[in-house]
Amino acid sequence: MGLFGEQCVRCGTKRIRREFEGLPTCTTCETEIRAEREEARPCPNDGEAMQKEIVLNVVIDRCPTCGGVWLDAGELNLIRMAANHEGLGSAFVLGMAPAF
Repeated sequence: MGLFGEQCVRCGTKRIRREFEGLPTCTTCETEIRAEREEARPCPNDGEAMQKEIVLNVVIDRCPTCGGVWLDAGELNLIRMAANHEGLGSAFVLGMAPAF
């Protein structure tokens, strides 16, 4: 591994010092892979298939019909920690507000 890490084999744009499934992979690519692998879930509010979105490297579910955001166990804490770590306290609210 080089001084600045290996180049992400998936996007080829970032240098990282970590692996995912045995390959040098940046956090962004790893999160996108995990999102693609998750099954679509029905919205608890209206039953519509929810869409996967990534907010601060956390995969969340958003209903395209009602705009509801649903989090799995622990995801709210992950978003809060990431926002605090990045100094983005308002990013939590901005990133999860529905786009009209």
